Amino acid sequence: MVAGGVGVAPVFPIARDMKAAGNHVVGIMGARNKELIFWEERMKDACHELLVTTDDGSYVRKGFVTDVLREYIESAGKPDLVMAIGPLPMMRAVANLTKEYEIKTMVSLNSIMVDGTGMCGACRVTVGGETRFVCVDGPEFDGHLVDFEEQLMRSRKYKSEEQHALNRGGCGCGGGGKCHG
Repeated sequence: MVAGGVGVAPVFPIARDMKAAGNHVVGIMGARNKELIFWEERMKDACHELLVTTDDGSYVRKGFVTDVLREYIESAGKPDLVMAIGPLPMMRAVANLTKEYEIKTMVSLNSIMVDGTGMCGACRVTVGGETRFVCVDGPEFDGHLVDFEEQLMRSRKYKSEEQHALNRGGCGCGGGGKCHG
């Protein structure tokens, strides 16, 4: 289980349930710095082993989750499955690494979703050369088949609008300041 940043939240129940099902679960958590690490104790309980890293070295060790994953593979051998949840660049790096070792890898995408039915197309992703919709076909996909370059491009599509909404204190939906979007 590889979790980057807030990816720890969705990784936690998967790791917990995989352990409860009798699997040997190794967790790898990473964040930019110590202040962004959370749920470490929960993850320790959900995993047989937990390895933590920070980009800046402010906690446990300096490096990326892919550094830790490579070291783990080289020392302990290939796991049967890697599940990665976090920022797109991290999931792409994990998928690229595991492809070298021919390790099945699942990623969980968090595309913008408007209607949750696939009709709007906002969450469209190319997987294995075919169009899929994160809201109805996912969010988990084979990490070796996801077109991460397209996903990264699509994830940047509304950056200026997102920044504009943040600057004005909300999305403008009329929620009377109660909207957190």
